[in-house]
Amino acid sequence: MGIALFEDSHWQNFSPISLTKATFDIKVGARSFFEEHQAMPEVLLTREYLAGVTGERHVQCKVNPSSIDGDTVFVNGLLHPGAIYPERLQKVARTFVIIAGDRLLVARLGRKDTEYLADYVAAGKKIDVRNFDVDKSTKLKAEESQGLLSEPWDIITLLENALAIQTAKMQSESDLGPGVRVAGNHTIAIGKNASVEEGTVLDARQGGIYIGRDAYVATSRIVGPAYVGTRTQVKQFTIIESSYVGHNCRVAGEIEHSVISDHTNKAHAGFIGHSYVGEWVNVGAMTTTSDLKMTYGNIKVGSGKAKLDTGQNKVGSFIADMAKLSIGTLIYSGGRIGVSSHLHGLVAQDVPSFTIYGVSVGARNAELELRSAIETQKKMMSRRSQTMSKAYEQMIKDVFSITAIDRKRAGVRKGKFAL
Repeated sequence: MGIALFEDSHWQNFSPISLTKATFDIKVGARSFFEEHQAMPEVLLTREYLAGVTGERHVQCKVNPSSIDGDTVFVNGLLHPGAIYPERLQKVARTFVIIAGDRLLVARLGRKDTEYLADYVAAGKKIDVRNFDVDKSTKLKAEESQGLLSEPWDIITLLENALAIQTAKMQSESDLGPGVRVAGNHTIAIGKNASVEEGTVLDARQGGIYIGRDAYVATSRIVGPAYVGTRTQVKQFTIIESSYVGHNCRVAGEIEHSVISDHTNKAHAGFIGHSYVGEWVNVGAMTTTSDLKMTYGNIKVGSGKAKLDTGQNKVGSFIADMAKLSIGTLIYSGGRIGVSSHLHGLVAQDVPSFTIYGVSVGARNAELELRSAIETQKKMMSRRSQTMSKAYEQMIKDVFSITAIDRKRAGVRKGKFAL
């Protein structure tokens, strides 16, 4: 029995962070739901324009193949593998579906239904569970949808618990250097060739701490549960609390209850709180995200023309891949910041992808030229000794085209941006 992960139409809820990666590749804590599977999924079904970059991320998997084995079990990419009970699946017929509300969770399907699922996922369309040709007795309703993500703030809600579980399983490969102060009894794991400078405080009273291979931590304070990725540099006097910092990042200032994805720079003072920050983002000095209202009420996040109540009184920003936040940028709580957007000043509204935003500093918002976005990304990649693949460049072009309607609705003009 092989496993195939698929995206459902809730990828739209996670926009803009889902515009450049499949939902099963979004980090929930230190690991994505793809990485949480004990056995590597054999097949991945994603939006067609993401097939190339998804294939580069997962070279051992088949991405959007033309045919799929009949004994494959399809699992929603936004469902934690721990919510799947294999013993239950063995008791049902050859074909079955498990649903929660109108969402497909897990299924084994016949050829026609498999083709329907693959086609609708590739097109990014909503999967209608009523269309599956399975016996009513094997169309099962989940008793609860625990472990199923529906909105981007679910990542923030689950972050601390996910990190606590993930860091508890880490193993040390190096010893701490002299003069590092340790508090608490939870796991502290140090990767091979990692270096933690004298005077650093590792507070493991509330959860474990992992410092990845070849990482360097200057004199700082890290409060668990927390994860610092491989080759990441933590600069002096940084505070990291209940957060994930990915591979090959540069971080400083204060990071609280947040995800900082791979290759992202936040190398100066400023605060990131209860936020998700994508890959290849540059956060300028003193940039700060708000994550709490002055009234202590629930944070609302934009969804189309509506605002959704998150049910949480602490939610920061959702910042997509390749965004650039200039010096002194201030972002109100609950903001969605688009792919390859450039931000200046106070940001009190969502920013579409490929938008240069500067309303608060007296400038008119302008569309970032596609050519400029690609060249800027190539330069940033070269600073990490990486070369942009053809698939990645094509993905940028596709996202630019897909998000054109968002810029039009927001009144973003074409033309040169000037301060």
